[in-house]
Amino acid sequence: MGSLSSFSPRRRSLALGGLAALVGAPAWSQRTPVKVRFQCDWRFEAGTIPYVVALRKGYFADEGLDVTLNVGAGASATVTRLASGNFDMGTGDMNSLAEFAGNNGLVPAKAVMLMYESTPAAIFSLRKTGISKPADLRGRTLAAPANDGARRIFPAFALANGLDPANDVAWTSVDPAMRETMLARGQAEVISGYMASGWVSLQRLGVDPKDIAVMKYAEHGVKLPGNAILARPGFIDEQPEAVAAFLRAVTRGLKDAHTDRAGAVAVLKGHEPLVDTRIEAMRLGVVLDGEIATPTVRRQGIGDIDLARYQEGIDALAKFLSFKTTPDAATLVDTRFLPPLAQRKVFSA
Repeated sequence: MGSLSSFSPRRRSLALGGLAALVGAPAWSQRTPVKVRFQCDWRFEAGTIPYVVALRKGYFADEGLDVTLNVGAGASATVTRLASGNFDMGTGDMNSLAEFAGNNGLVPAKAVMLMYESTPAAIFSLRKTGISKPADLRGRTLAAPANDGARRIFPAFALANGLDPANDVAWTSVDPAMRETMLARGQAEVISGYMASGWVSLQRLGVDPKDIAVMKYAEHGVKLPGNAILARPGFIDEQPEAVAAFLRAVTRGLKDAHTDRAGAVAVLKGHEPLVDTRIEAMRLGVVLDGEIATPTVRRQGIGDIDLARYQEGIDALAKFLSFKTTPDAATLVDTRFLPPLAQRKVFSA
């Protein structure tokens, strides 16, 4: 099979459709496996389970792929790492992707499969501080890593709730591994982060969930997407079949994680022995039930991207983050490689 990038648009579309419809290992996978350097957005925790399952259960190998999973430093950092050319694909924040493109005049990666329909970003505090609504953040100092996705898009949360993001709050940069610990110990009064990280990690540290105050961005007027599987444009052009194969394998991994959650956590434990299975089971529930399996995904399947909605979010980001230029959403998205709808309907409607 020749490279899909050498086909006419119609032939390329037909070829991709044929690729997606195949069951089991495609013929091209009998060649030397294609190496895929994949950048995770975070540590090997529940959020990475679909990829870990696909690796450990041989789904990538079935598709003719030799995948290396790399620990991440945040969904925003994935974008810059893909831009460096050191990775081929990764899980990254779609808002950070737009910001990079808007400020650098180039497309470092394209979103090929949406994982979180809405941003999982949130603000966390302890109820004893009296912080329960956005207005309570005035005069407070928030702690987060410098490249934290929730911190980067905080202006969207602020402006949607009558706050001045530049003057009403202050920020202090902290190590990702210490963020929740500092809040639990009273060394920070407010933190930003993703639900699967902040909500679960605070409980792992012994904080009673009744004592945690949470403000989810998506429930406070922020209509931005979250993480997607991204691929470098060069890798898409050179290995289009591999991109489609990767998404098929991950979709299988996601289905396994949904249908056998205890088994999926056990696979994670085999990959990263230091994880706490009780905590990761809890975290997996947050990821699957609270972030991925939205009503839209239950009806329409995982992965597709609403370009109009994404453009609306980009336009808002460009305004309050002062992008040099405003990217066209269509230039940042390429969903030709998604598996067939029947395969993507992982969750019951």
